Amino acid sequence: MEITDQILLNDLKNGKKTAYEQVFKKYYKPLALKAYMMLEDEMEAEDLVQNLFISMWQKSHYHSVNSSLKAYLFRAVHNQCLMALRTRKVTQQKMDEYTERINLEEDIEQSEQTGSENTINLALNELPAQRQKAFKLVYMENKKYQDAANEMGLSVNSIKTHLKLAVKMLQEKLITFR
Repeated sequence: MEITDQILLNDLKNGKKTAYEQVFKKYYKPLALKAYMMLEDEMEAEDLVQNLFISMWQKSHYHSVNSSLKAYLFRAVHNQCLMALRTRKVTQQKMDEYTERINLEEDIEQSEQTGSENTINLALNELPAQRQKAFKLVYMENKKYQDAANEMGLSVNSIKTHLKLAVKMLQEKLITFR
């Protein structure tokens, strides 16, 4: 024999714990299904319904039920789902905004880096051929002075002089770049 909602509600209001258990057993699955249909997430739906029952018990929400218990529970689940969906939407918007901001910062940084590289390459290309080659061999290809001198057919001192002059010219051209 099934106990009517009105009797269950009266028992709840009178503090009978068995009535709470009967309400839970009777309505948990249909309420979880309702929540799942709205949220499309089984775990979230079950958590929401469980939290509703916990809140209902702890805060004695059933004392404020004036209509049918079933209508009250389904309306409460509906409202909780709407709040969860709203929270989801706000969270997604914040994540999208953050991702967009990060991507923009990366684009700006990459653009600045590309601009820096272009400026440095332009300054390098303006060096006389011997200084440019000496600079690239020693500083960009990490060759030793002797290896660079052998490759260019010059003495080590000539390489050092070309490097000194190349660095000085680059500093003058790039000082405004900072």
